[in-house]
Amino acid sequence: MSNDTIKMPKRFDYSSGAEFNAAISAAAQQHQVITLDCTYMDYLDSAGIGLLVMANKKVQEKNAKLVMVNLNTAPREILQLANLQKIIEIK
Repeated sequence: MSNDTIKMPKRFDYSSGAEFNAAISAAAQQHQVITLDCTYMDYLDSAGIGLLVMANKKVQEKNAKLVMVNLNTAPREILQLANLQKIIEIK
């Protein structure tokens, strides 16, 4: 299974959209697993959640999957409140 890692920004919000979508599109063309390394991400808002949901849909259309790793406490809690762990694997 081929894997690609995308390093997530410190703030993941609307302003991250264009760069994130381009990275997801490129990775989904070539890889079956796309890992989102969240080591430095400490802020996530509703626009960021929307970007993740749309990215997951795009990746699934290519028969691939997203995996989020190294989540800090605040973003992890936000994702759990939004129930994203049901559609995106969080390690």
